[in-house]
Amino acid sequence: MTQTDIAVISLLVASAACYLAAWPLLTKRPTKPGIILMAAGWGISAALFVVNGLVAGEPPFGNMYHVQVVLALCFVPLYALLSKRDGLSWTAPYFAVAAALPLIGALFMERDVHWRRVPALQSPWFVPHVLAYMISYALAAIAVSLTIARLIRVKRQPDAGEAPEYRSATLETLRLAFPFMTFGMLSGALWAEEAWGVYWSWDAKETWSLVTWTLYLVYFHCRYSRPLQRYADLAQILAFLALLTTFFLVNLLPKLSSALHSYA
Repeated sequence: MTQTDIAVISLLVASAACYLAAWPLLTKRPTKPGIILMAAGWGISAALFVVNGLVAGEPPFGNMYHVQVVLALCFVPLYALLSKRDGLSWTAPYFAVAAALPLIGALFMERDVHWRRVPALQSPWFVPHVLAYMISYALAAIAVSLTIARLIRVKRQPDAGEAPEYRSATLETLRLAFPFMTFGMLSGALWAEEAWGVYWSWDAKETWSLVTWTLYLVYFHCRYSRPLQRYADLAQILAFLALLTTFFLVNLLPKLSSALHSYA
C-alpha cells in the first residue's frame, strides 16, 4: 500500500466518520455541534477531491471512485441551499447520512487514483456533464429518503397524518434536481455528437438515463395531477431504482458496460 493509498483511505474514513457522528446530533433539530461536524466532513472530502486531482493531474471526475467523492461533496452545499431557500433545515440528518454512504462505498471499491482521461473525455463538456448528474443524483437520493421515511412514519403512526412537510420537501428537492438531470442528459448528447458524430446511440447508459428522466417526469405529472397523486410515490421510487441502475448496475455488468460508456 502506497502513501497515497493510505492518505486516501484516511480521508475517506475521517470524512465519513464526521458525517455519521453528526447524524444523531441532527435528528431532532440542527444543533451547532452537528452542523460543525457536517462542515468538517465536507472539508475533509474537499481535501480528498484536491488530492485526487493532484494525483491524477486531471479533473477527478472520470471513474466510479472519483464520482463517489464528487457525489459526497454535493450534499452539504445542497443542504445549505435548501435550508436557506426553502426552510428545510430539519432535513439535515438525511443529508449527513447520504453524504457518508458514497465515501463508505469508496472504501470497498477499486480506487484508480492515477486515472487518465481517454481521448473521448477530452471535452469541455466533461466536468459540467458529470457534475450536473451528481447534483441531481444527490438530490434524488434525499428525495427518496424523505419519501421512504414518510411512508414508514405513516405506517407506524397512522393517526399522525400524512406528514405534508415531507411531501413538500420531496417535491422541492426534486424540482431542484430535475433541471440538473435534464442538463446532464442534453450535455451528454452534445458531447456524444462531438466525440462520435452521433447525438444518441442507445447504449445502456444512455437508455437507462432516459428511462430515469422519463420516470421523474411521470412523478411530476402524478404529483401535480389530483387524480394521479396516489401514484406519485410509486413513480418516484421506480425512478430512483432506474437511477441506481444507470449509476451502478450498468457499470458493474460487463455486457452492459462494454458500450460507449465503458470508461465511466
